[in-house]
Amino acid sequence: GWELVKDAEGVRISSKAKDKITLVKGVGVVEAPVSDVLEYLIHVRDQTKGLDSTGIAHKMLEGIDDRHCVWHTSYKMPWPMDARDCVWMSFDYYDPATGEGASLGRSVKHRLAPEQRGHVRVDMLHCGCSLEPGAGPGGAGRTKVTFLAQGDAKANVPSWAISNATSNQAMRVVKIKQHFESRRVALQARA
Repeated sequence: GWELVKDAEGVRISSKAKDKITLVKGVGVVEAPVSDVLEYLIHVRDQTKGLDSTGIAHKMLEGIDDRHCVWHTSYKMPWPMDARDCVWMSFDYYDPATGEGASLGRSVKHRLAPEQRGHVRVDMLHCGCSLEPGAGPGGAGRTKVTFLAQGDAKANVPSWAISNATSNQAMRVVKIKQHFESRRVALQARA
């Protein structure tokens, strides 16, 4: 079953592990419509740190089409562990009929990103956000964001490091929520 790691600003962060595979989940409600949340996720993904404070390098390797891109991202790890990296394909989707959206990723192999010395290649089994419209009281203009990540660190990683990574990954939902809250406050201040 899921183990609640913490409740941060109304976002429930949970994890469960089996062997060396950890599944992370963050669920919260954002005060913005699905289309705005998806646009923000696409924009922030283009930045090195994005929503992950452990990012140390990040670049697009190939744009496949308007919904798919291949990325190479490196992450710092606490000493004495080697840095991790991942080559992954992003997929973004918005369904105007239902108002639902998704921003997802999964590991792939790519000719422009051979394994690097000093890095351990992580296998991202799946990672991303599903976006559901009209969540909670007053529904309109709100989005239920569910972040899920499942990966194989491809090495023995101490439980404290997994716990730290778990919290960091799922905190993405808190950061999304904070972004839209600060934007709402700024707009109110101008009014």
